[in-house]
Amino acid sequence: MLKKIFKAVSISLLLLLLAMFGKTLFTHADEIPSEKQLWRFENANGFERFSQAIQFQVVGDDEGANQEANLVELRRFHAWMASSYPTVFSKSTVEVINGGSLLITIAGREHVNASMFLAHLDVVPVADASKWKFPPYKGVIQGDTLWGRGTLDDKNVVIALLEAMEMYLKLGLTPQRDIVLAFGHDEETGGTGGAAQIAQYLKKNRRSIGFIADEGYGVMEGIVPGLNKPAAIVGLAEKGFATLDLEVNIPGGHSAWPKPDNASAVMVEALHKIDNFQFDARLDGPIRGLFEQAAPHMNFGYKMLFSNLWLTSPLVKMVLLGKEKTAATIRTTHVTTLIHGGVKENVVPPILKATINLRVLPGDDIQVLRKEIISVIDDDRVKVTLRPDFHAATPVSPVKGLGYDQIKQSVLVVFGDVAMVPGMVITGTDCKNYIGVTDRIYRFVPFRFNNGNLSGIHGLNEHIERKDFYRAIDFYVDLFNRL
Repeated sequence: MLKKIFKAVSISLLLLLLAMFGKTLFTHADEIPSEKQLWRFENANGFERFSQAIQFQVVGDDEGANQEANLVELRRFHAWMASSYPTVFSKSTVEVINGGSLLITIAGREHVNASMFLAHLDVVPVADASKWKFPPYKGVIQGDTLWGRGTLDDKNVVIALLEAMEMYLKLGLTPQRDIVLAFGHDEETGGTGGAAQIAQYLKKNRRSIGFIADEGYGVMEGIVPGLNKPAAIVGLAEKGFATLDLEVNIPGGHSAWPKPDNASAVMVEALHKIDNFQFDARLDGPIRGLFEQAAPHMNFGYKMLFSNLWLTSPLVKMVLLGKEKTAATIRTTHVTTLIHGGVKENVVPPILKATINLRVLPGDDIQVLRKEIISVIDDDRVKVTLRPDFHAATPVSPVKGLGYDQIKQSVLVVFGDVAMVPGMVITGTDCKNYIGVTDRIYRFVPFRFNNGNLSGIHGLNEHIERKDFYRAIDFYVDLFNRL
């Protein structure tokens, strides 16, 4: 009897291994197009114009203290763009939305399913300019490197799009469909005055948008485990955002004789429970697609692992959960970001408040997540309120068809031997404001990112190389010609 069981188990394992080997062997990478890159521009003045754009200080401030100064600077920035890119501004329809954002429409032979490219004119504040290698708003060019706030987020996209469109139009070319450039002015503070207003305007005027391309990912180097070549990651969705306010209200008193169940103690216990809890993880959607489509580009071991997620997904999930950044791609995350309480060192505070920030995985219901947090706390003295400014994760865009296919072809032609894969953006972009404008939203910009330059985004010494800037222009001209 035992021999029969052993034999059956052995045959089953053999068949399982054969199935895995078969799936691995028949997993193939996309072929790099044989066509040559059609465009290769290196306008000597383009990098210098980019430097000038860095000098316009439109700085996102959550408190809105510099709103008037930003509007003045935006008018100056708009005027500079019009004078620097005269062909674009003379051969397109330019509309100013809500005083600061720009909507630039280049007419195509058809006026349906327009191709829309987003970027934003504002940047995040600089905490301490003295720590920078060069002043962050001077746009200093040293050799072939441009230093300054906005060189990678997101004026690089604004200026590359304008440079590319200027050259495209000077060549006398006309796109098949309308091309729309939408430059928001407040992405860093949520986009409610910029992108949201542009989206509302498009819906009101029933503008037909075929797809949208925005920031999110690029050609990522050293990001995907097991992949020895760059990965051009196209974000098909982005996580949602929600804030929970916790409050404990218990009469305080003198600190010399504190009650054991005072407001501070109750809140600390609640936060401790939350810190030791995690929402369920799922390896599906764009992240599963990322590994499945990256697998053909990997060595045999990784290729076998990621080609057979039907069997190996528990192991892959365990590995991804081992690091905070990869864990954030497969589950809703939560963290305590604010704690308030107390007025004096010898007074037990009667009220303690805390704020929990959630980044929501596609498919998770925010109200259900709130109920889970309440259940974890399991204490009626802790009141949990969901702030009204929450938004769910965005829908997942199709991984083929208009927009994605053309971006893919341009990536393979301009960047060569890279792995083209889908992904999910775990931070926020202006794309969340365009839900309902089109169901095809792709978060990809044609710039190389790695551990050497990613730290500059929202950090110190943000910079970009000349060759990377011109490659982005090449990409956009190539892409315009495919639309």
